[in-house]
Amino acid sequence: MRTIDIDRSGRVWVYTPESHKTQHHGRERKIHLGPTAQEILRPWLRRELTAYLFSPADATAERMVEMRRTRKTRVQPSQVSRAKRKPKKKPGEFYTTESYRRSIAYGIQKANRERTARGEPEIPSWHPHQLRHNAATRLRREFGLDVARAVLGHSTPVVTEIYAEMDGAKAAEAMERVG
Repeated sequence: MRTIDIDRSGRVWVYTPESHKTQHHGRERKIHLGPTAQEILRPWLRRELTAYLFSPADATAERMVEMRRTRKTRVQPSQVSRAKRKPKKKPGEFYTTESYRRSIAYGIQKANRERTARGEPEIPSWHPHQLRHNAATRLRREFGLDVARAVLGHSTPVVTEIYAEMDGAKAAEAMERVG
């Protein structure tokens, strides 16, 4: 996500991704960002319009600066630059879906090690795609299938029905009325 990709002219911002998985079919993808999303994104907007809002390279640089700042001992001459001369892989300019998923999995593993040491129950396995399923289910329940389909960017309601779980409460309510 880059600042240039976000149209902030209206009350609801519209994010148009630089690329997306259905663009080869000639489809356009627009993601509407309401007040809560705007509040979260506002501090991350960049002056350089084409810079990515969330960058692994920037995060790594910030982490290194913070580590250096909070260091308790004097820096030895051999440790002035601890960067590898030829790293196999450098942090990228933007996160991919896979790097994002791996980061979450790593965070859960780390949290579970700490929780196990304290005798607390582990956090169950979780992946970021569950957020999309939860959002689809909530949108379908509150606004209907067509709104969920539009927000998720699906061309047919069949795909949305896969994402959005059926609302058992509505089914029970309908059967209570019918008898």
